[in-house]
Amino acid sequence: MNYTAIEREAVLTYDEESNQYHIFCSSGKEQTRMRKAGFEAYKEDAEGNKYYRVERNQISFRAKSDSKRVLSPERRAALAANLAKGRANKKKLEEEKS
Repeated sequence: MNYTAIEREAVLTYDEESNQYHIFCSSGKEQTRMRKAGFEAYKEDAEGNKYYRVERNQISFRAKSDSKRVLSPERRAALAANLAKGRANKKKLEEEKS
């Protein structure tokens, strides 16, 4: 069965007794994310919805930072010098191998 965008969802409930999250997932995109994270569904219904049990320490809620790192000109120059030094060492090692 095809769901509309508003009907596709992932619902997490937490059980303190078992210290696990129970996840219902009808979204294909989220099911793919679960699979890539290594979670295996313990149940799949006829409509393709999947159910997962996940240990609490396997789930993390972190906000992504929108701010970019700001470097001073001195720090930028120091990083560039360090990178140039590393590249020179790599080139030297490659030449010694040949």
